[in-house]
Amino acid sequence: MGSLLDVASMDDLSNRFNHFLKQDAERAQLIEVVLRKINEDKGQLDTLTIELEHERESRHRYQLELRDLREQRQRWEQLYNKDPYVAVLVDGDGAIFNNELLQDPRQGAPEAALRLTEAVRNYLKDTPLGSEDVPIVVRIFANLNGLAKSLLHHNAIDYEDKMRVFAEQFTNSRAEFDFVNVGHGKENADSKMRKMFNHFYKNFQCKKIFFAGCHDNGYLHELREYAGESGRQRIVLLETTPAQPAFNQMGFEMTRFDTVFRTDFLGSPPIPPTSLASFRAQSATAAPADKSVIAQPPMAPPSTVRKESPIVRPATTNTVRTNSPALTPPERQASPAVGTVVSSGNGGVSIKYPTYATAGGANGHQNVLIAATAKTKEPRVIYYNSNRQRIDPPNNKPTNPNDHRTYNEKCLRIKPKAFCNELFLADGCSKGPNCPQEHEVKLTPGERAVHRWKARGSLCTSGPYCENYRCYLSHHCTFGDGCNRGPTCKFKTARWGDLHHAKADLEPDTKWVEGNDFPVRVG
Repeated sequence: MGSLLDVASMDDLSNRFNHFLKQDAERAQLIEVVLRKINEDKGQLDTLTIELEHERESRHRYQLELRDLREQRQRWEQLYNKDPYVAVLVDGDGAIFNNELLQDPRQGAPEAALRLTEAVRNYLKDTPLGSEDVPIVVRIFANLNGLAKSLLHHNAIDYEDKMRVFAEQFTNSRAEFDFVNVGHGKENADSKMRKMFNHFYKNFQCKKIFFAGCHDNGYLHELREYAGESGRQRIVLLETTPAQPAFNQMGFEMTRFDTVFRTDFLGSPPIPPTSLASFRAQSATAAPADKSVIAQPPMAPPSTVRKESPIVRPATTNTVRTNSPALTPPERQASPAVGTVVSSGNGGVSIKYPTYATAGGANGHQNVLIAATAKTKEPRVIYYNSNRQRIDPPNNKPTNPNDHRTYNEKCLRIKPKAFCNELFLADGCSKGPNCPQEHEVKLTPGERAVHRWKARGSLCTSGPYCENYRCYLSHHCTFGDGCNRGPTCKFKTARWGDLHHAKADLEPDTKWVEGNDFPVRVG
């Protein structure tokens, strides 16, 4: 009985031992897993610790860099906003001051500067530039002599010197204001405007540019380059006379300063050129004896003034065509008396000089005259209509296609030079060997006609009041009121108005002959 109990106890102990042994194995396995996990976590913890330290270092570095960048940005902003200014660019050949400012230049010029300043500040008052401390830089570019003549012709000023005084007083009114005389030349003012516009736009201190050139389509190409958002924030188009349609479509802000610049074209009735005005002043007290001749130099008493000789000038390419009913040249004025070669009656010759009697028409010498063999060159003439505007001869396109072809071939051959207009169209170049244009390549008469036809497509810088006998450009549109170019035609001008003459405006009223001091009435 006792042995059976012992056996049972041993089995139970063995089972219990095996159970405990299994638990120990599981415990050991658990501990092994836990240790492995701890080791893995420790590796990750070390990695995170290193990364955290790196992030701390990066954050510290970035904070230092951010502080430096903020300080640098603050310095740049201070520099960017330091000494800001506003620029006003004016093409003075087309944007013209109001008449009341020009009439009294010593008072009107400072007043014009004050009005312009107030107008700009009033435009900027609701912007960050509304401070009174923002300087306004004004540059006006114009051909002062040409502008003065134009204003005088349209009764805007009493005499040409007023324009010079106005420009001087305007420049001296403020240190930042300049009225620049660019001299004679169509592109002078345009070139200055473009260069100064680029200069101001590239200068970050210039916050606004008021551009007064909307009367000239030539500025469109320049402005299109700045048609982006940045340009729209800085460029303001200043309209004086009505802007060309293309400017309204560019998206720039547009404003007007009506208290400063005139809004209409120079269209009041013009007065005659200076030479005509001086003649009228002289002839106001003594009218000529013959209505066909306006006046003659005082070589004889009034009773001896003769009618002009009925000599008709032959038609040439440089004069008005005689087959045009509107432009048929009238009778030619008698030439002044000069020394004449006469026979002496005994086989010799002598020179007979004019006296008061011979100048007046009395023939005091009965010897036979010997005709001069040298053929004198016909003097040049200029025709003016009743408005004292110059009238050009017709500009018909040469009909020979070979002349056009050979002319174009020669133009390609001499590029980048061009044929000298003075040499080929005005009978001689004043610059001589210093002229940059082509002199060596010859033109046939037909090719020269093509060259003249092309040159006549350009507007003379003196407009309809040109007094240059050698001028080879046009002074009004050759197509007249039948022109189909619309507002883009270069003969729709801001300075002289619309130069598309009707048929009645092409009727000659007076003729000026080169070398004569007085005109001849036509008709």
